[in-house]
Amino acid sequence: MFDTIAVIGAGNGGKASAADLALQGKRVRLFELPEYAGNLEAVAQSRRLIATGAVAGEAELERATTDLEAAISGAELLLVCTQAPAHDRVARILAPLVRPEQVVVLSPGSTGGTLHFANVFRQMGVERLPILVELSTLPYGCRASGESVRVFVKVGRVKYGVLPGRETERIGPALEALYPGFVRSESVLEAGLNNGNPVIHPAVTLLNAARIEKEGAAMYFYRDGVSPAVARAIEALDGERMAILRTLGYPAQPEPLTCVQQGYATASGYLECYSQGPGFIDFRSPDTLDHRYLHEDIGMGLLFYTSLGRLLGVPTPLSDAFVTMGSALSGIDYRARNARSLDSLGLSGMTVEALKEYLQSGVLPPGA
Repeated sequence: MFDTIAVIGAGNGGKASAADLALQGKRVRLFELPEYAGNLEAVAQSRRLIATGAVAGEAELERATTDLEAAISGAELLLVCTQAPAHDRVARILAPLVRPEQVVVLSPGSTGGTLHFANVFRQMGVERLPILVELSTLPYGCRASGESVRVFVKVGRVKYGVLPGRETERIGPALEALYPGFVRSESVLEAGLNNGNPVIHPAVTLLNAARIEKEGAAMYFYRDGVSPAVARAIEALDGERMAILRTLGYPAQPEPLTCVQQGYATASGYLECYSQGPGFIDFRSPDTLDHRYLHEDIGMGLLFYTSLGRLLGVPTPLSDAFVTMGSALSGIDYRARNARSLDSLGLSGMTVEALKEYLQSGVLPPGA
């Protein structure tokens, strides 16, 4: 079903995805936004990626381009591998080009990305929406430079959801053939709430803010940044995430257990998982707070938790506090920006029952 694949975004995740899928024998096109064309400089002529680690081999690409139409024309699967702040831009440039028979996968969806794409597509007059798929996490722990990709971990468990959910049975087998570690969710919202980044990154970043700004990459983000107190903050945020899932009627499990199943860690305690997990210990810290750990994981992820919490009657005191603190440290009012909430996704005013029906049907209720 998916023989020709367009990978949108040529950063770490995009290059790892392109290499892995090409090594599986797929025809892969790698696209990057023109202003980031430098990400393609090393591969534009050679059309190859050299992968080492958990994915290994020399991968041949069909093309590497900054022409979106050329990248997606004739592709059955569009794999969006960008950070969440780029989702709005990508959705808007895709809207005039995407075909209803194509499948758009957000890798990852960053808790609600598919809902944002659907909202933008409708705003821009797309009459028949493509099937949208949200991954809970990027399927790789990886770093890329030029034509080289180092894959530390190929994730062993990735929850995914489909919008509309009723299409899961039809397209699930083809997705699972690409990634045997894929696990079906009832909806894109369930999959998105299994994204652990809003639970992990904000606590480590905000509680180590001075050290990050002073030491930068001299600090190991997880190994040095997760102490017993930081682990307790992660656990408290994780409790709020799981309470939201359970109130929606979805299964929930602690994030460290997921990390063990994914291959990042060998221990499921909050401290041991992140400070000692083999898939975490070698990651260096950013050298600035102007980073996706705030803009994406707080300004979108935790903000969405608080929005869902209000709808469901689930208290989210620590998520609220981290949104406030993150806004103060970044100088960006994340609540005023409102990048990801039920309101920004065009879903405000829905009951829980109406929201869950929409997730299955893909059809908004009258007046929404």
